[in-house]
Amino acid sequence: MKKSYLVGISIISLIFVVSLSGCVQNQESSEVPTLTVAYLPTDHHAALFVACYYPDIFKKNYGIYLKEVKPKEEYELYKDDKKIANIRLVEVTTGGASIMNLMSQGKVDVGLLGYPPAIFYIDKGTKAKVIMNLHTEGSAVVVRKDIPVNNWKEFINWIKEQHEKGYQVKIGHPLPTSIQYVMIKDALRAEGITYTENPNNKSAMVLLINCKGQKTMPQMLAQKELDAVIAWEPMPEIIQSRDIGKVIIYSGDLPSATGGTWANHPCCCVVASENALNNKKEAVITFAKLLKDATDEINKNKELAVKASAKWLGTNISIEEASIKHIKYDYRLEPVIPKVIKFVDAMKLQGLINGRLKNVSDKEAENIIFDLKVYHEILNN
Repeated sequence: MKKSYLVGISIISLIFVVSLSGCVQNQESSEVPTLTVAYLPTDHHAALFVACYYPDIFKKNYGIYLKEVKPKEEYELYKDDKKIANIRLVEVTTGGASIMNLMSQGKVDVGLLGYPPAIFYIDKGTKAKVIMNLHTEGSAVVVRKDIPVNNWKEFINWIKEQHEKGYQVKIGHPLPTSIQYVMIKDALRAEGITYTENPNNKSAMVLLINCKGQKTMPQMLAQKELDAVIAWEPMPEIIQSRDIGKVIIYSGDLPSATGGTWANHPCCCVVASENALNNKKEAVITFAKLLKDATDEINKNKELAVKASAKWLGTNISIEEASIKHIKYDYRLEPVIPKVIKFVDAMKLQGLINGRLKNVSDKEAENIIFDLKVYHEILNN
């Protein structure tokens, strides 16, 4: 009798443990994923800032919204009041190449960054896809205030004059493979201006200097370590507001070595790792949809972008008003794909493409860079 009682207790205990184990497994399987999103400190990414600061707009109008857990760092993503993902934001100050490097290491799921670094890393084999556009244009060439030029043509002539005098003009850029880096090299090439990145090469007209981000640009201009910079917004307006430099040309007006200008050129996009697309697809698409909705709201009311960017970046409202009017927020891929391929061509001329994209057709390059199926799911989600 006692033995039967003990056997019965053991069976009941075993059933309880198995049941509890099943509960834990169900809880684990129902846990939402964490989506790590990297971005740059720029109002190019105002859609993200607006989504974070104005959740009520998106809850009411779209049903997809964020709940703040820790400002600028941790959020919860909801769709129709159902939690879809935890969002972890990572600010990267050096440039898009650093974001793609983190993605290649599996540390970032989604990146907001310029096309050239995305193209460069995808060419090298990083398993990632562009799934949405963010905006077009939004950069500028800024010349030190004391230099006697007021436009691009005068600047080019000034470079030639300085070369004849034996002076090598110094132009700063944020980071190799950044969109600004690719565009200034392309524009100088279009004008027949020789350049180098080697400080020991004194024969080139221009020395391009890696500023490793944009924070040091105002100081380097003020101390005459640089003659000019090419920078993303709002840095051009910040430099002007400090009376250190003057904008001589915005990026859409720069000439291109492949013909014409860079009018309406694509700049930043949304890139997702293939691992995230395979294992966190609903979270990726829902988050991208929120950025799309935020873009629509910005285009209805630019003041949202101005206020959110000023608060997020710690800039003045007047600076953001001056900056944001030079940025065209647009999530559509259809208008920009041909111009992205133009970036591929420019990067080939600069020796930056040596991998998957080197010897392929434009259509093949498009298929390597973009995931249009996911893009259409974002639009129709």
